[in-house]
Amino acid sequence: QKVPSIVGRTERSLEKFSVSRDGKMIAFMGNDGYVILVDGKTRQWVGDLKMNGSVRAIEFEEGGEYVLGSGSDGDVYRWHIGSRRCVERFHNEDGTITSSLAASSNFLAVGAESGVVNLYYDRHAPSLARGGSRLGLASTNRAPLKSIMNLTTSADNLRFNHDGDILAMSTKREMNGLKLLHVPTATVFSNWPTSKTPLKYVWSMDFSPGSRYLAVGNDHGKCLLYRLKHYWDE
Repeated sequence: QKVPSIVGRTERSLEKFSVSRDGKMIAFMGNDGYVILVDGKTRQWVGDLKMNGSVRAIEFEEGGEYVLGSGSDGDVYRWHIGSRRCVERFHNEDGTITSSLAASSNFLAVGAESGVVNLYYDRHAPSLARGGSRLGLASTNRAPLKSIMNLTTSADNLRFNHDGDILAMSTKREMNGLKLLHVPTATVFSNWPTSKTPLKYVWSMDFSPGSRYLAVGNDHGKCLLYRLKHYWDE
């Protein structure tokens, strides 16, 4: 189904977006700090969310009740979708422009244009957000559990696998720029990928629903499919 435009919005380009896990909601990156919410079934506009600065990254939380956004001001915003209210805001410790976000049931990863990826413990966030939705914005101070500095250029893509034990991190600006983090120990896998893994420039990547595969799209127009043996042996 082709939708020519979103009523009431003037954006010419809407290629950057995030879809909720249940497919019920789509969040588009709009102009001037707006996040545009569209119903995933009817394709109709349902509301806007607003942040300071320009939007560079958006991500739905697992339950679909909240959406996260960040951008040029380096702050991370959490909105309650039902009320359209911002219930939490904190400054990412890296301090530079945010380039990517990823959320699991327990953790939040924030990637920056500096290449630093900050890993935050986020399990308490739903209860905090519920309180914020009643009382107003909750400005919090967050310290990352770990700052991962294995990427030397912008952290363009972040993805958690299905159980949240692996975080994939990639950059478009560096050859073979892909790293995998073992989240429970906050250590980067050293045995893969290697310097001989023919990734080229990584433009996209994601895990299959059960994490048996990792798909990597590159600048040569190829989708490379890798088997994750650990999840086949379970």
